[in-house]
Amino acid sequence: MESIRTKSRFKQVLGYFGATAVSIGGIIGSGIFFILGIAAGAAGPAVVLSLLLAGFVAILTALSFASLSSKITKEGGEYQFVYIAFGPRVGFFGGLLWIAATAIAGVTVSIALAGYLTTLIPFAPLNVVAALACIVFMSMDALGLKFSSKVNNVLVLIKVGVILLFVALTIPFFKVSNFNNFFSKGSDGILVAAFLIFFAYAGFGKITAAGEEVKNAAKTIPKAIILAISIAAVLYILLGLLSVGVVGAETLSSPLYVNAPLALVIQHIGYQWGFFVIAIGALAATSSVLLIEMLGLSRTIYGMSANKQLPEFFSKVHKRFKTPYRADIFIGLLMALAAYFLSTMTIVSITGLGILAYYAIINLAALEMKKQKGGFEMPKVVHILGFVSCVFLILYFLTTLL
Repeated sequence: MESIRTKSRFKQVLGYFGATAVSIGGIIGSGIFFILGIAAGAAGPAVVLSLLLAGFVAILTALSFASLSSKITKEGGEYQFVYIAFGPRVGFFGGLLWIAATAIAGVTVSIALAGYLTTLIPFAPLNVVAALACIVFMSMDALGLKFSSKVNNVLVLIKVGVILLFVALTIPFFKVSNFNNFFSKGSDGILVAAFLIFFAYAGFGKITAAGEEVKNAAKTIPKAIILAISIAAVLYILLGLLSVGVVGAETLSSPLYVNAPLALVIQHIGYQWGFFVIAIGALAATSSVLLIEMLGLSRTIYGMSANKQLPEFFSKVHKRFKTPYRADIFIGLLMALAAYFLSTMTIVSITGLGILAYYAIINLAALEMKKQKGGFEMPKVVHILGFVSCVFLILYFLTTLL
C-alpha cells in the first residue's frame, strides 16, 4: 500500500543519517548516566539481565513504531498512528495522554540538564537554568528542523563519543569476580530494575512526529528507528557490564556512587578528570533529548490541530522556517514555567506509566493496521508481545506501590 500522507507544508530536510541521529538523540539521555546505580541496587549483578529485558520490551514496541511509520507518514506520527487506527475519539485522548506524559518527561530532562550544568557552574540557580533550557531548545526547534538537526547531530556525536571513551577506559579493569552471587536480588529485583531502565530506552519513536519532514519517510523512518534502538541497546549493555565489572553492583549502588555512577567509575580507575568528561556527556545527552522532546511535542500539537482536535491556532506554519512555531512557543513556555516551579523529579514514575500506556496502545494500533497490507510488515506476535510486555511492566510497577 501507499503510505498515508497529505499534501505537506513542511520541507523534507532529513535523510537516513539525520533521522537516525534524531532517534538516537531521543533515546540516549540523562537516564543512562544516573539510572545504572539505582538499577544495580535493585537487581545486583543481574542488572545486566534487566538491561536486556528492558531492551527487549523497547525493541518490540520500536518494531511496532517502524511498521506504523511505513504506512503513516503524517506530521505528529505518534498521535496520528492511534487517530488513524482507532478513530478521532481514541486518537484525541491518546494524543492528550502522549502530550502530557512527554511534556512532563521533558520538564524532568530540563531539571536533570540544569543539575549537571550546576555541577560545573555551582552558582547557577537550578530552576532558572531548567526554565531557560526549555526556552532555548524551544527556539532552536522553531528555527527549523534543518537547523535543530545539525545541533542534534553534534550533541549525539558528543554523548556517544563519551560513552565509547568510557568503554575503552574501563575494559582493562573488568573483573569477572564482580558477578559472583549473580541472582542475589532475585527475580523481583531484576523486574524492578527493568522497569526503571526501560525509560532510558524511550524516545526511539520521536522521529515519527516529523514524518512530513523526512525524505522518503516510509522507508527511511523504519530503518532509522531500528538502527537507533539497536545502537542504544548495545551501548547500554556495554555500560552495564563494564560498570558492574569494574566496581561491583554493591559499590555502584552505594550512596557515594548512585547519583553519578559513570563518572565515579572513571575516577575509581584513576582518571580524576572523569567527572568533568561524564558531565559534558550528560549535558550533551540531556540537551539532545530536550531538543527532540520539543520536536515531538510541537508536531503532535500541530497534528491534533490540523485534525481539528485542538484549536486551529496551533496549525500555523512559519513562512520562512516551515515549523509549527505557535505550537513550539506554547509548549516551550508551558514547560519553562513547570521547570521553574517544580523542585522534584518524583513525577518521573507517573510519566513512565503514561508513556508505557501509550506504547501499549501503539502496539494495538500496529496490530489493527496490519489489515492494510504493505510497508514494513511484522508478524502479529511481535505487536501482541509488545502490548503484553508494556501492560506487564505497568501492572508490576503498580503492585510495588501496594
